[in-house]
Amino acid sequence: MSGRFDDLKFFGQWRPYQRAALAAFERDRAQGNLSTHIVAPPGSGKTLLGVELIRRVGKRALVLAPNQGIQQQWPRAVGEFTPNPAAIAGADPLKPIACLSYQALCQLEDPEIVLGRLAQSRWAGERAAATGMTPEEAMREGEAFEGAAADRRARELSRISAALKREVARGEHAGVELRDMLSTTAKQRVQQLAKMGVGVVLLDECHHLASLWGYVVRAVLGELGEKVHVIGLTATPPVGLPEAEAELYAALLGPVDFTVPTPAVVRDGHLAPYQELAWLTEPLKTEREWLAEHDSRFRELITTLHDDAESDISFPRWVGSRMRERKRSPDDDAEVPWEAFQKRSPKLARAGIRFLLSADLSIPSGAPRGEAYRQAPDLEDWLVLLEDYALRCLASSETRGAGERYDAISAALRELGFQLTRKGIRRGTSEVDRLLTGSQAKALGLVEVLSAEADARGDALRGLVLCDAELASQRPDDALTGVLDPAAGTARHALLAIANDSRTAPIRPLLVSGRGLRCAPQDADVLLEALRVAAEERFTLPEWEAEVDGLLASLSSSGAEWMPRAWVELATTLLVEGTTSVLVGTRALLGEGWNCRPLNVLVDMTIATTGVSVQQMRGRTLRLDPADPQKVSSNWDVVCVAPDLVRGTADYERFVRKHLHLFAPAEDGEVEAGPSHVHPEMGPFAPPPVEHFGALNAAQLERASDRAAARELWQVGTPYRGVELPTLLVRPSRPDVPAPAVGGSSRGVQLSQKVPIAGGVGGAAVFAALGLATGTPVELAGLALAPLGLGWAAFRLRAAKKRLPLVLPLDAAARAVAEAYRELGELSPEAAGSLTIEPRAAGYLRVELTKATPAEGHRFAAALDELVGVSDAPRYLVSRPLADPRRGALGLLGRVLTRRPPFDERLHPVPKDLARNKERAEAFARAWSRQVGPGRLVFTQRSEEGREARAEAASADGGYETLVRDVWV
Repeated sequence: MSGRFDDLKFFGQWRPYQRAALAAFERDRAQGNLSTHIVAPPGSGKTLLGVELIRRVGKRALVLAPNQGIQQQWPRAVGEFTPNPAAIAGADPLKPIACLSYQALCQLEDPEIVLGRLAQSRWAGERAAATGMTPEEAMREGEAFEGAAADRRARELSRISAALKREVARGEHAGVELRDMLSTTAKQRVQQLAKMGVGVVLLDECHHLASLWGYVVRAVLGELGEKVHVIGLTATPPVGLPEAEAELYAALLGPVDFTVPTPAVVRDGHLAPYQELAWLTEPLKTEREWLAEHDSRFRELITTLHDDAESDISFPRWVGSRMRERKRSPDDDAEVPWEAFQKRSPKLARAGIRFLLSADLSIPSGAPRGEAYRQAPDLEDWLVLLEDYALRCLASSETRGAGERYDAISAALRELGFQLTRKGIRRGTSEVDRLLTGSQAKALGLVEVLSAEADARGDALRGLVLCDAELASQRPDDALTGVLDPAAGTARHALLAIANDSRTAPIRPLLVSGRGLRCAPQDADVLLEALRVAAEERFTLPEWEAEVDGLLASLSSSGAEWMPRAWVELATTLLVEGTTSVLVGTRALLGEGWNCRPLNVLVDMTIATTGVSVQQMRGRTLRLDPADPQKVSSNWDVVCVAPDLVRGTADYERFVRKHLHLFAPAEDGEVEAGPSHVHPEMGPFAPPPVEHFGALNAAQLERASDRAAARELWQVGTPYRGVELPTLLVRPSRPDVPAPAVGGSSRGVQLSQKVPIAGGVGGAAVFAALGLATGTPVELAGLALAPLGLGWAAFRLRAAKKRLPLVLPLDAAARAVAEAYRELGELSPEAAGSLTIEPRAAGYLRVELTKATPAEGHRFAAALDELVGVSDAPRYLVSRPLADPRRGALGLLGRVLTRRPPFDERLHPVPKDLARNKERAEAFARAWSRQVGPGRLVFTQRSEEGREARAEAASADGGYETLVRDVWV
C-alpha cells in the first residue's frame, strides 16, 4: 500500500502556515504520537493538508466527513496529487483512501428497542422503591395506567431513556456496550476495513464529534485496533463544552497540535479580507404592542408581590424572614451568620437586600448597606428571589392561593423565556424571543442590506442568506397568531421579502434546501432554463418543470439523479454565473462544507451563537476568487431590539455572543473579537440608544460600499506576531458612576495631619509655658498658633479629598497589577511597560499589554477584571481611602480630632491568582501602595473582622462593567 501512496506528490506550493502545520505533525510523529489535531479556517487548505498527512503516514486510510458535500471534496483534493484520483480515493471502502460520511459508518441498530426495555425496568425499580411494591408489580401497574397517569409515565420513561443513552455512550452502563449496538451493515464495514489494515482514520470537521457521533467513532476505532493514526481536522474546535463532551473530544483527538488563525491567513493573502456589519432595527408597531403587553404582565406580577404584605404567603414577608433567619433548610432552626449566608448564597443575599431597601423595608442587623445593595432589583435579582420564593415557600405551602400564585409566577416567567421547574428556574425560548428573531422588521432590514449591496457591487453581487429552517414548525396554539407571520424567520419568508421588493427583485433569489429549489413565480422560467443548461454536461436530468407551490414556484427534474447533491451543485453554478445573485438557504445545508469562490456577501438570519456554527457560516465568504483579485466580503447580522422592555435586548445579546470569538478589524485597525469590531458603539454590555440606530445603519452602509477601506484595515502582506492577546473592556456600570478614571490616584495624598495639628497645639503650649515662666504676655501669640495649625490641617484635608476618586482609578489599578506580577517574576519588564488604555466610542476603555505573551496577557487581564469588579468571597482585601462627598473639611478635621481616620475606606478584592498565599498578596499590597495609595491588607478567612470586611466588600459596587476578550496581533 505504501507504494501506492509513494506515487502521490503535491504539485502546488505549500503556504508558510501549511509548512508549519506539517512540521508540527512530524514533531508529533517523531515522538511516537498517533494523534494529530489541526485547526485551520475554511479555505485555508485543510483538505490538501489532510491528503499530505495520509501520504506521509503511508497506510490505507479512512476519511470520515459530516456530509456528502465535504465527503466529495476529498477525491478532488487527491487530484492535486495525482492525475488519476479515482484510483486512489472515493466512497468505495476498498479504495486506498476510503471517503465515507459519519452517518454511513456510525449506524446504530434502533436503540429505542433495547433502551426502551431498560427504561421500563429502571422506572419499575424506582416505583417499587418509592411504594414498597416489587419491581414486577410496579411494571404491571404501570402498563395498566390510563389517561394522565399514562402520560406522566410516558414522560418519565422518555427522561430515563435519554439518561440511559448518555450512560451507554459514555460506557457507564454495565449492561450495554455501544459497539454491540452498531448496525449489521456498520459492523460488516468496520470488520472489512480492519481486515484490509486501515492505518489512518482522518476525522474531517471533527468538531462534530462532541456528540453521540464521537462515542460511536470511539467504538469504531476500538474495532480497528490500537495502531491506527487518528487525524482530526476542523475550522472550529468546540468551546464551552460540558465536561463529559469535552473529555470525549480530548480522548479522541488530544490537544490541538497546530492552529492556523483566520486573521493570519487573510494577512498572508490566502483568504479574502472581510468586514463584519450589522443592521439594527426595532419591532414594528403591532409587534411592539404585543411585547409591551407581555412586559406589563411581568411588571404587574412584581407590583402584586410588592403590595401583598398581609397574607400568610406574603412575598415581602418571605424575603424579610429569609434575610433575617437565614436557615439552611426549613427544618433547621440554626441561624446562619450573615457573613456565612452571603458567602454561600451571594446572589440571594444581594437580591434580597436590594428588594427590602427598594420597598423601604427594614433589613436585618449586620447586613451591609454597600452601594451594590442600594440599587433597585434587576431581572437577574427577580429570578433569584422568585425561584427561592416559589420553591421554598409556595411549593410546600398548604395556604389557600399558594398554588395559584405559583402558577402565576410560572406563567409570567414562561412568557419571558424562563421555565420554573421543581429544581429551579431554567432559561429557554419564549414567544418574546421568537418575536424578536422573527420580526418583520428583520425581513425589511434584510431587504435594505441586499439593496445596498446590490447598488454597491452591481452585477458582481454574490450573496447568501442563511436561515435556521425552510419551513416553520407547527404551533397549534400559537400566542403570536395575528402578530407574527407563521413563516417568520424561515428561508421561505426571507425569499418572499427579497422577491417582493422592487429594489431586490432583479437579483432573482433562489431558495436551496433539503427539499429542493424554490423561487418567485416570475423568476421560474429564467431559472429553470439556466438549470437545464447547467445540468446538460453533469447530470442525466431529462424533464424539468416549475410547479407553483403556494406563493413560490418549485423547480425540479424527474431524473433519478435529482437529489440534494445535484440541486446544490446546479444552484451554485447559477450563482457563479450570475443568473441569480443571491441564494437563500438553511444553515444545515449551506452553512458548512458548501463552497462558492465568488461569494462576497453573507446575511446571517440564524439564531446560532456557538463558535462552531458562527465560524463555519462566516467561512463561506472567505475563499479567494480568481476572477476578483480585490475581493472583500461583507458579513451581515440583522438585529431587532426593544431595549426598554424586559428581555427586549435578547436578540442583541445573541448578536454579542456570535461575535465574542470572531475576529475582524475594528475602526482603528485592531483585529479584535467582540461586537465593537462592527462599530465602536455596539459594545458587549448593552445595545446603543435607539435614537442612534439610523446613524449607525447609515455608517454600516457606507462601510459596505467602501471596500477599499476595509481591505486597507487588514494590511494584507504586512508582518504580524500571530498571537491572541486577552484584553479587558471597562465602562461605568451605571449612569451615575463617573467615567473610568485614568490618570488619578491617591499616591502622595497627605492623610495624616499629625504635623500641622501637633505644630499648632504644641506651639501654643510652648508659648503658654514661656509666658508663665517670664511673666510676659507671649501666651496670646501662642494661642494664635492653635487655629493656624488646625486651619492648615483642614486645608490639607480639603486638598486630599479632591485627590481621592470615588471610583478606583483604572490606570493606577492596572499598573499595580502589572507591577505585582513583575515583582513576582511572572511578567517581563517589556510587557509590564506596554500598558495601554484606549477610549472607545461606546464609552468604555480597552486595557491591554501590547507586548505581552498570550499567557502574560491572560494573567494580567483576569487579575485586573477581578480587581475592578466585585468578589463574593475573596481571600484577601486591600483598602484605599474614599472621600464622602457630603463631608466637608471641618467634618474631616472633627474625625481627626476624635482620633478617627479622616476618610472612609473602600475595600477591593485582591485577585485570586495574587491571593494564593501571603507572600503574593503582600507583593500586590506593596505595588498597590506605590500606584494607588496607602491601604491595608486584610485576610478574610479566620477572624471576625476579616469576615465582616469580606461581607462589606461584597456589598459594594465596583462601579465598572468588565469583559475579557481577545485581540489578534
